[in-house]
Amino acid sequence: MKPYVLGKSIFFREVMIEDAEFIIKLRTDPEKSRHISVTSGDIEKQKGFIASYLQSQTEYYFVICDLNRRSIGTIRIYDVRDNSFCWGSWILADDAPRNAAIESALLIYDFAFFSLHYQKSHFDVRKKNIKVVDFHKRFGALIVGEDDLNYYFEYDRATYLNLRPKYQRYLP
Repeated sequence: MKPYVLGKSIFFREVMIEDAEFIIKLRTDPEKSRHISVTSGDIEKQKGFIASYLQSQTEYYFVICDLNRRSIGTIRIYDVRDNSFCWGSWILADDAPRNAAIESALLIYDFAFFSLHYQKSHFDVRKKNIKVVDFHKRFGALIVGEDDLNYYFEYDRATYLNLRPKYQRYLP
């Protein structure tokens, strides 16, 4: 079993096979799925994906929960390259606490930079997902490439360490 990550008002727990229906519900929601990879509505396929993930030694797939243990979203670390990680599959339910987005981003960075000791992050965001693009820019992520569909970002540990005190109120 992989780590449990505790925040101030949310926590991450490792995904389980039983989460397949919750994940499908999030990933096939018409509004939430506008800017993510297409996901089949097939729960058995999702269970297979989760089962495959559970064998991984370098990936982390978390369900984001509120402190009442209610599932409110997902987030993943994957595509590890030397000292860099990619994070994504970041989706929050409509009824997630107000600060869940900022807190979950801080927690994923804390976990990856401090517990896993990565030095940087690489990730992509769909160009049309303007709110998320702006979010990452405010955090100091740099656009290092683009194609017709995506911006490609990099973010390093030093930048995060400089930014983190500004958002300390969201951390335990």
